[in-house]
Parts: sequence; C-alpha cells; structure tokens
Amino acid sequence: MRQSIGFIEAKGLATAIEAADAAVKSANVCLLGIESSRGGGMHVVKVLGDVGACKAAVAAAEAACDKGNGCQSAIVIARPSDGLMPMVYNTQTKGFDPENVRDKYWMKYYWNIPTFGSQFEPSRGTKTEMPDPVDKKN
Repeated sequence: MRQSIGFIEAKGLATAIEAADAAVKSANVCLLGIESSRGGGMHVVKVLGDVGACKAAVAAAEAACDKGNGCQSAIVIARPSDGLMPMVYNTQTKGFDPENVRDKYWMKYYWNIPTFGSQFEPSRGTKTEMPDPVDKKN
C-alpha cells in the first residue's frame, strides 16, 4: 500500500525542528527529514504515513509553527506518483536514511543529489538503486 506524504514549509530552522517534533509526537508518521531551501531561511519538514496520520501530523506542525516564525505552507499528498519521488527521497534532506525506510515503505530507488554546489548551476542527481536486503535466515 502506498503511503501519503506531508510537507510543512517553516520559516527558520528552529521553527522547522519544533514543527517536526510536534508532527512526530502527534500521529503515527515517519519523519523523513528536513530539507533547507537555497535562500530565505525556509525549511521543509517531510513526514510519511497513512493519510489520516499525515493530516493530523501536518495540522499539529502548523500549530507549532505559529509559536515560532510561522508556516509558509503545508500540504498532504495521498498516494503520490512515482514522478515525485526524486523530490522526496533525496540526499539533500537532512536526516534521511534510505536504509531506514526501504523495508518499511518498499522504497527501491533514491536520488543522490550533490549538496548545493554552485547556486548558478543546476544540481544534477543520479538515480541510485537500493541493494537487496541480506537474507538473515542462515
């Protein structure tokens, strides 16, 4: 079953961390990590889980952002298409561990994107296939 993804765009790192804390504590979601923007101090918190859990987590995170600098936007995408996966599962997300989510969410690929080279040149990523899990029955 495909999971839902929730995004919370917070103003400032401390506000994003507080929003991530509130989201994870309020519902049964997996925190994928926090991704920084290239300017403006915006940070996107990414959570993964069932539709209802993501909606509850995003609502709690929005309320937590109001205590800090505020929330720019928040959204929940139910059953996202495969075309969105490079934007979600990538190495620019701080705290993202592909090994941690592979078995639980059937993730086969992630995108290896270099961290902010030159801001005037586009980032080029490579699609990386996850290695098969080791059979531990032996």
